[in-house]
Amino acid sequence: MLERCGYRAALYLLALIATVNFSLFIYSQWYLPRLGDGLAIHTVAALVILLGLWLFSKIARYAGAVFYFLSAGSAAFAFWDFAGPVHAGVIWGATIGVLSLAAALILVFSKPFAREFAAEREKRPEYKKYLLHAFTFAVVVAAGAGALVDVVALFSSYQGQ
Repeated sequence: MLERCGYRAALYLLALIATVNFSLFIYSQWYLPRLGDGLAIHTVAALVILLGLWLFSKIARYAGAVFYFLSAGSAAFAFWDFAGPVHAGVIWGATIGVLSLAAALILVFSKPFAREFAAEREKRPEYKKYLLHAFTFAVVVAAGAGALVDVVALFSSYQGQ
């Protein structure tokens, strides 16, 4: 199966995962508002990985594989003792579990993907190199800001006790 999955197939699959995550995020805003934050994180992560792979980032490739392996594992773990009614969350979990596992396997184990990714990375346009640097800077700044917010929240909760 993996011998047919190249770079373009991986991009389409990651776009599908981002679309499924975004559609459930929109659905959750109306019907499951308590899940909104977790789904927003999944949606943003899927979009960041898709954009990083489009810009030929090796970090996005391997971090995306780790994220999708963890997503597939958490979906499988959620279904371990599941005996409830089928609803949108169950369908989303099953869909994301299967798609995430497929994406992770392609990103790590597909030889055509690795060949095409390396070839396209070598001949990528100049603007994608500059976009990749800006993208990396934006991700690092966002991660730093998130860590700073968490540290401030930790210290303010510690001061409140």
